[in-house]
Amino acid sequence: MEQSELAAQLTALKEQADKAKAEILAKIADLEAALEAADDVTPEVKAAFDALKGSVQGVDDIVADEPTT
Repeated sequence: MEQSELAAQLTALKEQADKAKAEILAKIADLEAALEAADDVTPEVKAAFDALKGSVQGVDDIVADEPTT
């Protein structure tokens, strides 16, 4: 495989990961808003939401965020 082909594949994979991350974070925000709007959230629902957020954070932590300057 040529270096240019490898670079193109890596770029495409990063773009796909960025898109997935944005979609996941948007869905979590929607779920969080729904939970906040709900009158009565059971402990099981709260626990499931917290577990989901923890799982997503674990995936996000696989690769360190780029430093902001």
